[in-house]
Amino acid sequence: MSVPDLVAFTPARTREADSWLFGRRRTWQVFSLFSLLMVFDFADRMIIAALLPAIRLEWHINDAQAGLLNSALTLGMIVFAFPVALAVDRWSRVKTAGLMGVAWSVAAMVGGVAASFGQLLAARAVVGVGEAGYAPAAYSWIAAAFPRRHLQFALGFFSASAPVGMALGIAGGGYIASHYGWRHAFGIVALPGLLAAALLYRGRDYSNRDFVKRVEAETTMGHQLDGAIESRLRILRIPSLSLSFFMSGMIMMQSVPVFYFLPTYLIRIYGIPLQKASFLASALMLLPIVGTPMGGWIMDRLTQRYRSAKLVYLAISAGLCTILYLMVFHFAASWQVQYGLLVIANFVGATALSTPMSMTQELVHPRGRAFSSTCGVIASAALGSMPGPYLTGLLSDRFGLRSALASVTLVSGALITVAALLALRFYLRDLDRVSRFDVVLRSTLRS
Repeated sequence: MSVPDLVAFTPARTREADSWLFGRRRTWQVFSLFSLLMVFDFADRMIIAALLPAIRLEWHINDAQAGLLNSALTLGMIVFAFPVALAVDRWSRVKTAGLMGVAWSVAAMVGGVAASFGQLLAARAVVGVGEAGYAPAAYSWIAAAFPRRHLQFALGFFSASAPVGMALGIAGGGYIASHYGWRHAFGIVALPGLLAAALLYRGRDYSNRDFVKRVEAETTMGHQLDGAIESRLRILRIPSLSLSFFMSGMIMMQSVPVFYFLPTYLIRIYGIPLQKASFLASALMLLPIVGTPMGGWIMDRLTQRYRSAKLVYLAISAGLCTILYLMVFHFAASWQVQYGLLVIANFVGATALSTPMSMTQELVHPRGRAFSSTCGVIASAALGSMPGPYLTGLLSDRFGLRSALASVTLVSGALITVAALLALRFYLRDLDRVSRFDVVLRSTLRS
């Protein structure tokens, strides 16, 4: 096979790239384990929120120390995200994810026997280290295993496992702590994750080494495949991919402050009791369970006819969400109307959540997908979920909470729309540059 043959995006190669890598049944089996482990990932991550009152009572810690328990986990994820991503790309996705699942489950159990705040803090940091490599491994495996026509749905369904785990961690942790004590909650919630990780470790994966050998054999000597087997830094110079990282951050910038400050907003503006305000805010977090897979299914159908449809869809959904948020915080009169508009806005936004992450997988060589998805995760945290609440709080102190939320959602939503439209200029060119490697990947597994 010549280089021009590899570059060409013919109907035959489109059919090859649109096939199941391991077969439908085996793909869904391993995918189910990935999704199940994602549930327990977020359950272990969020359970601390339900256990804080009991931990405060036993060790008399203050709010700053309580906040450190979450910060330590996040720091562990950020510090180890890139090293683990390199291991994923060089070794195995399912085995790395399985080992990471074992690591964070054991660390969560150790937290249950901690004798001091310092020991619990260290255990939570190790939980973050374990969770650092799981999502990149899962995203890169999904991108390779699923046919192109099902990719958005698969990524959306997988992402919807996160809010399920968050709800399970908070509700289950609170129930176990109230009946059996907070220490038991860590162990009971971690056990299912340990089992899922052990099963996933035996899942089917593909060999990066065999794939690279096949690519080299099917190209002329000395040809450099347009930089596809390239340094990780060159990945950052793909225009539409860099824009996807930015869009991930702005999506978090628009949504996280709303979730974070909504209970305060309802209490401060309308005098709604704390328990009711918290329930209303938590109910919004469940919308992605339905919205994200549904949006992925819609975009899969649209993309089969128009290859860049997902970016148009993201631009439209971001624009609509921004208008709805503006109505909520500027024009709607009652809290009931505002909450109804928030439900619509968050559901519409959830339908487009998988777009940036899918771009991190389809725009790079399969060997760099874990690194690319790690960049997306770090960008969403560094540009959105970490600074968003703080920036909103600064604006609230000066102009009021209503104006702060309106401003942050307006600016971030506008930036998402502009970035999506700008990415349309480069997306098809960048996609064609690497689409041939999915063909080689699948043919390698079948040969």
